[in-house]
Amino acid sequence: MQNTRVLGSKYDIRPAPCRECKSPAWWNGKRTVAPIRKNADGEVVHEPETIRHRARCSSKDCPVGSWTVYEQSDYPHRLFQLDVVMSGLCMVLFGAATMTAAAKAHLCSRDSIRRWKHWLESLADPRDLERLCIRIDSEGLPPPVAPDPAERSARVILLVEHLVRLLARRGVKLRGQSSGLTRLLINQLERFGEVFYLTKSSPPLRADLTFLCL
Repeated sequence: MQNTRVLGSKYDIRPAPCRECKSPAWWNGKRTVAPIRKNADGEVVHEPETIRHRARCSSKDCPVGSWTVYEQSDYPHRLFQLDVVMSGLCMVLFGAATMTAAAKAHLCSRDSIRRWKHWLESLADPRDLERLCIRIDSEGLPPPVAPDPAERSARVILLVEHLVRLLARRGVKLRGQSSGLTRLLINQLERFGEVFYLTKSSPPLRADLTFLCL
């Protein structure tokens, strides 16, 4: 994200302060990437000339150094951005679409859909998410779904979406208007610098009450 500040110099727009030490940050170059994301009309598009800016902490003693500034709902180390992943999975899990149809609609392969599903299943234990919803709200479980989804991945989606709704009711603001999981993971990236990779081990999803301390 970017913060606008009146500085009286040639730059009026600065990156957000350093996540680690809160020192001011400075622009540190840019790079061109080619993500597949959903545009403002909800269409899945390939954007081969997307510019991502880099920032650097102004403190020489800070261990963070430099980082990439991710805007909109963009996420690091992914060709297919999180909203595309969630859209493809929901099309299969809740829309009764075949993997072939979902893959065609999201510019990917059937293997990509399978990998996304496996990744989602490994993010969190549905029982942990259920317990957290109840801790936030004693009636916090989602309303019954008929039939109750047998797929672990579908259950994770439903519980995370409901968790984000409960957090909003408690005054917790998560950036963006995209899926609950996308907003939750972007929050964890911005607060802790943790990335949930698709093809290698990721940190545990912080499904806890630290959000209530924002």
